Amino acid sequence: MKTCLFTGFTSFLDYSANPTEELARELDAKIFGDYQISSKVLPVDYAQAEQALGPLENYQLIILNGLASGRTSISLETQAYNQIDSPQPDTRGTIIQNQCIHPSAQRSLSSSFSRSQIQALSEGLNRRGHPVQLSDDPGRYLCNFIYYKTLLAIAQRPRPVPCLFIHWPAHQKLDPASAFTISNYLEVISDFFSLLMQPA
Repeated sequence: MKTCLFTGFTSFLDYSANPTEELARELDAKIFGDYQISSKVLPVDYAQAEQALGPLENYQLIILNGLASGRTSISLETQAYNQIDSPQPDTRGTIIQNQCIHPSAQRSLSSSFSRSQIQALSEGLNRRGHPVQLSDDPGRYLCNFIYYKTLLAIAQRPRPVPCLFIHWPAHQKLDPASAFTISNYLEVISDFFSLLMQPA
């Protein structure tokens, strides 16, 4: 059995709840095909988020998740950037603007999923009725920070593990015609793994 690290973030700013935290907790220890989920909930805290992520050596798949409140579709993020630049504070009140994450590293890193694989996942999820798009802009806040840190770490491995960041819209924007339930997100993840395990 392979292990998939699946992360969410805690609540932050004006959001009293973060759907990615609820999703991560709901999925912990669940099995999808060849993968068993190992969930972690990360603090929205520059100083502690990477520490909470922990070592990555024991995972064969990494799915990072965050809230993108201004979007109306689920976004599969293709890139992470070597920059923190947000006027929004983390939960400790820290604001970081126009600063490199790692001064000697690349300006940007691509998901360790291929672009064609991410495109196929997006198209497959849309065919199953889920509003999904590709994005090359994960922002420059905590989501981008943890995505870049993770991609940088796994790039040092002889065989980099597949890693993708998923941005989820706020509850009411996922399906404006109906009230949100966590089952909406669970169905997307179930279909995501179903598509992932299909032969290329």
